[in-house]
Amino acid sequence: MTFEQIREMFRDIGRKQEETALQMKETDRRISEVSRQLGGMTKSDGDLAEEHFFTSLASKMTFAGQHCDAIDRNVKRKIGALEGEYDIVLYNDASVGIIEVKSKARTEHLEKLVTKKLPDFRTLYPHYRDYPIYLGIGSMSFDDHVLQIAHELGIGILRQKGDTIEADTGAVRAY
Repeated sequence: MTFEQIREMFRDIGRKQEETALQMKETDRRISEVSRQLGGMTKSDGDLAEEHFFTSLASKMTFAGQHCDAIDRNVKRKIGALEGEYDIVLYNDASVGIIEVKSKARTEHLEKLVTKKLPDFRTLYPHYRDYPIYLGIGSMSFDDHVLQIAHELGIGILRQKGDTIEADTGAVRAY
């Protein structure tokens, strides 16, 4: 092999590396675009679920046998390092209802609702600290065992039923 042939071989290798780098860059761009679109679809599903449950609850203004005077959506508050966001909150002069909305409910959502969101709410909203708080989870679908665990924890279950919701709040307890 001549020196010129070796030089040409290295040029070919360099061109192929450049082509590969460009192809990888294009692949990365496409993956990012697909990820963005999938993220948007997931967010849209969550927004649709929240809208559905909020609208249904707002039309009835009742949860867990408690009549509510006010209802809020996407309630956010930050005090120092503590931050909380609540999908739906129903209020009256004696109790509060907190509804977590998910496209698909899982056991970890229930755990977080009881162990994090509930105590954080009492800290972030000291006016309601001593109020009985009723918890609920609204979802378009549920993982196995979520319904049973929700009953055991005293969390209300809200499911889509046609254009409205079906509320299973027989086992709900105040926290």
